[in-house]
Amino acid sequence: MTEKHKTMGKFKVIVLAGTAGTGKSTIAGELIHEFKDIYPDLKFIEGDDLHPPANVEKMTRGIPLNDDDRWDWLKKVAVESTKAAASTKEHLSIVACSSLKKKYRDLIRHTCPESEFHFIFLYASKIEVLKRLKTRKGHFMKADMMESQFRDLELPDINDETDCDIVPLDFKTFYQIEKDVTQVVKSKVLNIE
Repeated sequence: MTEKHKTMGKFKVIVLAGTAGTGKSTIAGELIHEFKDIYPDLKFIEGDDLHPPANVEKMTRGIPLNDDDRWDWLKKVAVESTKAAASTKEHLSIVACSSLKKKYRDLIRHTCPESEFHFIFLYASKIEVLKRLKTRKGHFMKADMMESQFRDLELPDINDETDCDIVPLDFKTFYQIEKDVTQVVKSKVLNIE
């Protein structure tokens, strides 16, 4: 455990946030690879896997989730990502979770106050996300459900939500996006250069 982790006495959870189709899970895999030498037991939690069957069924039928559908799921995201961090030597984990609204992020923070959550928003335009979703196979989130995600999306005001960063995706290569996210993790979460 680093001195910073010992001093803070908190678990650290990196939340890769944003609408469907922004590459949260893919970027998580790259972060695991990037930091494997420093954090060999770093764990990743796929937030989509924590949805109850009723939510998955609803989305599969093309029905967007509402706030009531999300509350228990968001609590589970907070708890499971904290458990994952607690199970590692460095007390660090990564979770992919849309975290679209401020009240969702607040619920995650308040559900597990023993964790320090840092939300990294992967933000792409609707046009970019639709392009990505049309080529994605085997996922319950379909392109025609994107309107509801963009309607719900409340990008954080980083002056108010200081535990949030926004990484724009449009017109960038995957390598550039990975580099940008890695830099945020190093400087804002891990305090390394």
